[in-house]
Formats: sequence, structure tokens, C-alpha cells
Amino acid sequence: MQSLVDQFCPNVHDAPISGAAHDPESGTIATADEQGVVAIQRTGEATPRLLFQPGVTVNGALAVIRGGSLVAVGDEEGSIGVYSTQDGEPIFQEKREGARGRIRAMRGVALNSEGSRLACIAADGLLRLWDLTQNERQAWRGFSGTTVEFDLRGQRLLAMDESGQPRMMDLSTLEALYMDKLQTPADKARFTKCGTMVVASGAAGISLLRVADGALIASFATQGGSGIQNLLLSPDGTRACAITQRSVHVFSLPELEAIDSFRHGAPNTTGAGVWHAGGIRVGGSDGLLHGGGSGSLGPVDVVGGIGPHRVLIHDNVATVWNGNDRTALFQLPHKARLARIDREGRHLISAPAHGPVQIVDCKTGAPIFDGGPETSGARSIAIGGEVVAVHLAKKGIRWWHLGQNRGYELPWPQYMTLSGSGTWLGVITPKGAVKILDPKTGQDAIAPPQPMADVPVRLMAFINRSPELLVLDEEGVLGHYDLSDSVQGGREAVGRDVLSINVPVDRIWGITGGELAVLRLPEDEKCTLLWVDIHACEVVNEITDLPSDAEIDVENNRIILPARAGAMVELNRKGTELRVLRNLADGEWISFAANGILSASTGAGSTL
Repeated sequence: MQSLVDQFCPNVHDAPISGAAHDPESGTIATADEQGVVAIQRTGEATPRLLFQPGVTVNGALAVIRGGSLVAVGDEEGSIGVYSTQDGEPIFQEKREGARGRIRAMRGVALNSEGSRLACIAADGLLRLWDLTQNERQAWRGFSGTTVEFDLRGQRLLAMDESGQPRMMDLSTLEALYMDKLQTPADKARFTKCGTMVVASGAAGISLLRVADGALIASFATQGGSGIQNLLLSPDGTRACAITQRSVHVFSLPELEAIDSFRHGAPNTTGAGVWHAGGIRVGGSDGLLHGGGSGSLGPVDVVGGIGPHRVLIHDNVATVWNGNDRTALFQLPHKARLARIDREGRHLISAPAHGPVQIVDCKTGAPIFDGGPETSGARSIAIGGEVVAVHLAKKGIRWWHLGQNRGYELPWPQYMTLSGSGTWLGVITPKGAVKILDPKTGQDAIAPPQPMADVPVRLMAFINRSPELLVLDEEGVLGHYDLSDSVQGGREAVGRDVLSINVPVDRIWGITGGELAVLRLPEDEKCTLLWVDIHACEVVNEITDLPSDAEIDVENNRIILPARAGAMVELNRKGTELRVLRNLADGEWISFAANGILSASTGAGSTL
């Protein structure tokens, strides 16, 4: 059964797009990524219907035959193959692996129009040619670059020599045909649609040569910028475009005059792209093909939320959601490592890996204040009511009461937790005892709970919307305090043991209703979540193999996780996917569940 996350998904790649090819005749588009996944999209398909993985990372070595029935794929292990675009079945394969294969990592491939010949250029400068009907192979040294092409009749082969000059070989005589020397070296060369011209490009410019006599008839030198990464020709043959890290520059043919430039919006592009009837599309590190606009926000790094409120962090961009609707999008000063939102949805606190903790307004993104340089690298952050608290990287805690515009600091706490209302701040002393402080004063809010054993407490958490506290000591015993008597009568709370957990735990949550606690057990880059019935003193549910940063919404007992293609997914405690919130390209968004779309921005349909 298809995962909910894979529905309403604008891309099929979970890794940066590193190769792309297009056949103008059939409209077939092929894309490949750094994990070696190849996707085929045919005319009339909204998204690619064929996915297969013939090998490892593809680095530009991708070509579609005229008519779209076959795709050639070369990878970083030096393997090459020709596959059916109907089902991904191999027509031809030559596998390599290990050090020998990596030396011959493929950089460009080509098929002639009949599918009888296959050519490739490898990182070792070897140009290879296969006759697939006769199972014969020829090879020549002294080549370079990232492209190889057959002319329309399949009688000539175009590649780059080791000095960065176009080299055209007559396949009947195996002789190189004369071509003028370029003013600047190139690494790509393509035949124009009519076959009478060759367009070549390198980082510093584009050149146009005539096939008949090899004469250089036009050139265009770039100045500054990030350099040309790829060269594409329009389906009608009247234009060429140069792709750079940020932009697309379009030139007329055969004049080679600059006629247009625009931002492609693809993040950290390898330059892989296609030019089809819908325009120029450039592959990004987010696994999407981009065609201008603001692009996508990239993958989700951090999620947080409570009740109806959610926050998705993409690098240093935050999107805030209320229910099924996205309500805000804004930039943070730094890339966030942790993020929390209060249960009223008013304030967002974020902690970068380097830099001070930031508190911003959730509606506008306007900064409220930062925590100062001492909060850089914070161990944990919390927000509740009008209180923001930070467990400092070195030692101690710092907190602020926004309503009173006052800040506090204690140098000794070993751990902290904040109630959802901001009424109580729980801390662990250097000797492992528990204290409950009033955030308005920094003094004891209630009498300290009685220790349950002569064992230091290591972790703690308030139960949401209840005067109850969960603690975990250094021997792995989970304990529970009812603080009602302390609030009403001033007496010390007496706790009780709930369960002994004989494995490492790095986080605990207390779920609304006071029945359940959730414990997170780290396991390398994964984690396991345990649900414990506090009163029955037993584990009632367990989910394994979750991402290590899995979060729990204590208000509704949902698991919230970053998901592919700019999304966050919510699961219930059985692991069933309940809802997905997804940020799309060009500022659009969508939310959906198993029964369909819940809400979406006005232009969401055009980006899917």
C-alpha cells in the first residue's frame, strides 16, 4: 500500500537530482538522483510512473533515445546499461564495481536513433562505443568532458578532447573531423536540432561551430557568476540555455545573442535539467525540477508542535501551521536545530547549532528577542505561557517571563522542564533532587517532592494540563508524583515507582489526561518510542525504527516526524499515518489525510 507521505508528492526523488534527459519527439523525461534512482515520465503523466534503481549514483550520465522507448544510464561505479522505459528491464548491461569501476565513473551517455549504438564518456577520459547488435565495443583515449552525442543519422560522434575542445568523429572512417579551436575550453558539446551546428560550453562561455567546415562562427563569454554547469537546447532548435548555480541564461540560435535570464529556484543544483514544451526545468537538492519562481524550501530538518499548532523548519526558514492551514512563512536568523511553539500558537523559540536562541512572533516572524551568546548550542529549549527557558550548553539554565519583561538565571540545575502553561519550572539539582520553581520569581513554587529512592533523578517532564510530574532516575526507574496535595495543602508530594526501564532513555513526555507517559529510546540514528500506562505500571505500546528526532504532541498523543519532499507526517501510537503537512515549491502548500486533501493554497495544483 502506498505511504500517505507519497501521495500529493511533487517529486519521486529523495536525493538531489544529478541527471536529467528529455526526448522532444515523444515528450519522455528521465531523471536520476544521487542514490541511483531513475524516474521515467511519459507524455500525459502528471508524475513519473516508472521508478527503478539500476546501480549507484548517477552523475549526469543519462540519455533517452529518440521516440522515448529506451533510456541509457551510467553510474559512479563505471556500470552502464540500456533499459526499457516501459518497465525498466535491461536491454544491455555492463557492470563494474570497486576501485576499478570508480576510475571509470560515467559522465555522459548517448544512444543513436535506432538504439543500435551506445556511447559513453568516463571520468578516466576513455570514450567507448558499443555496437549492440553485434556485441562489439571500441574505445579511444584522450577525451574529457561530460557529454557525448550522435548526430541525427548516427554517423558522427561528438565529444570533448582532453584539452577541452569539441572533437567530432566520423564513425565510418574513425577519423576526427576538423573544428576550429575555441577561445575558452569547454566540457559540453551538443548538435543543434537541424544537425548543422555544434554548441559548446564551458564554465566561462558558449561557442557555436558549423559542422560542414568546423568553423567557429560565434561565441559568448560569461563574466563573473558561478560558471556554467549545463547546456540545453530548446525542443524547436531556435535557442540554447546555460544553467548556472542560481540562474538560466537563454541565447538565440544561430546568432548566439543573450535574450533572457531568470532565477531557476533549484537549491544547490548540480546543473541537471531538461528543456521541454513546458519550459526549462532545473534539478535541485530537494529532488524537484524547478522552473523559476521562488523554488522550494528544501527538506524539513526540524518539526515541533502541540495541539493544533505545528512548525516545520527548512534550514533557516520556518512555516507555521494552525490545524490544516499554513498561517505563516518567515526566515530565522540561523539554521535551527531545535524548535518549540507554545500551545496558544503565539511564540516560536528556536535554537541553532551556533548562535543565540531566538524567540519570534508566530504570525509575522518578527523577532521578540534573542537569548544572548551564552545560549549558543543550547541543550534544550522550552516554552509555556509567557515563559521561555533554555538549558545552557555549559551549565545551568536561563529563562525569561515575557509578560514581566524579566530574565532569570541559575548556574546549578542539571536538567529542566516547563509546564505547558508556564506556571511551573521543574529543575534537577546537582545531587539529583527535584525542585519546582515559580518562573515569575525563581523561588520554590511548592514544597520539593520527597525523593523516592537514594538515586539521583536524571530526566523529568510535567504531564500536560495536570498537576503531575514524571521522573526517571539514573537506575532507569520511572516514577510519578501527584502534586495536588502540595498545591492545596503545602505538603511534600510523595511519589511512586511506575516501571523499571533497563535501556537508555533520552526524553520523556506526559500525555494530556494523566494516563500515559512516552519514553524515547535512542538507537544510533533511530529510536524506539514506548507508551507506559502510569497507573497499570506497564508498557502498553511500542514503535521501533523511527527517526532519532521523533517528537510527541502531548496534547493529542501524536508522533510528529520530518518527511520527504518538504513535509511533516503525523502518526498515531500504533504507527498509522494520520496526516501530512507539505510545503510545495513557489510558496504553495497542501495538507492531506488518507481520505484526501484537507486544505491547500490557491496555486498548489500547479506545483504537483
